[in-house]
Amino acid sequence: MKKCTYCGLENPDEAEMCGTCHTEFVAATQAMQPEPDSEYVISADEQRFWERMTFRQFAIVIVRLQAVWLLFYAVIDATYLPSYFARARGAYSPLYTTVFMNSPLFFAILRILLHVALAIALIQYAERVLSWLVKDSIPKPLPPEKQDAQTVDNQ
Repeated sequence: MKKCTYCGLENPDEAEMCGTCHTEFVAATQAMQPEPDSEYVISADEQRFWERMTFRQFAIVIVRLQAVWLLFYAVIDATYLPSYFARARGAYSPLYTTVFMNSPLFFAILRILLHVALAIALIQYAERVLSWLVKDSIPKPLPPEKQDAQTVDNQ
């Protein structure tokens, strides 16, 4: 019987993958790895995902997570809006004057709009933002005439 390294279920010897979690069994020619001390074992699908993931893709995910965080801040700021409007309603002047004269309300609305706009921009343009951030870290190639001069100097 083959024991699944992920869920621990015993499967028939001829099985190529686990009957419950569908984890592929290690080929007989490969050496058996000792079981890790921790209870969590990474699945074969997750292992393949992390093997294919590049640092650039990971950085794009992080930038997009920052966009989600900005949306979270916008929601938090939006929860304070009713208290600002309640104060504005009690004022004598019309609402449009109160919005611009009551600076806390104006700045709360402005913060919400900026958070949402920046979040949308980060989600759509994450790759461009990363390229812009790392462009100075990449050495620029020398023009051909300077490359020729440098090779002559090195000789």
